[in-house]
Amino acid sequence: MIRPATMQDVPRIIDMIGRLVVSVNGPQRADRLWTGETLARLIHDPRGVVLVSGGGFIAGCISETVISPAPVAIELGWYAEDRSGLALLRAFETWAEGQGATLVKMTCNGGGAQRILERSGYRIAEIQMVK
Repeated sequence: MIRPATMQDVPRIIDMIGRLVVSVNGPQRADRLWTGETLARLIHDPRGVVLVSGGGFIAGCISETVISPAPVAIELGWYAEDRSGLALLRAFETWAEGQGATLVKMTCNGGGAQRILERSGYRIAEIQMVK
């Protein structure tokens, strides 16, 4: 079951974010305090969302870009240990549609997440480079 996160979910999501960072070998290390504060802001912000499953989460927000004022849903973190990744994605898309988003931006580091996204109609639009 996918549901909106509450403040009681934050410690569990912080732990999952730590495992997410390790699993993708990302360029940043998780800062537990910053992560908790960010999750709290998203939970309480009408332009933010944090959704949870039994063993996963997806978090994001609505923003505009420098290209267009059209609202875009931007995923800020997505991870599932319970095979709920697709259900979380669908719930995020539904939320984004309700927010009037004209585009959904998702990130992944290849693997299963990329296969889920491609099968769901996503395409590579840009490549992020970090230094």
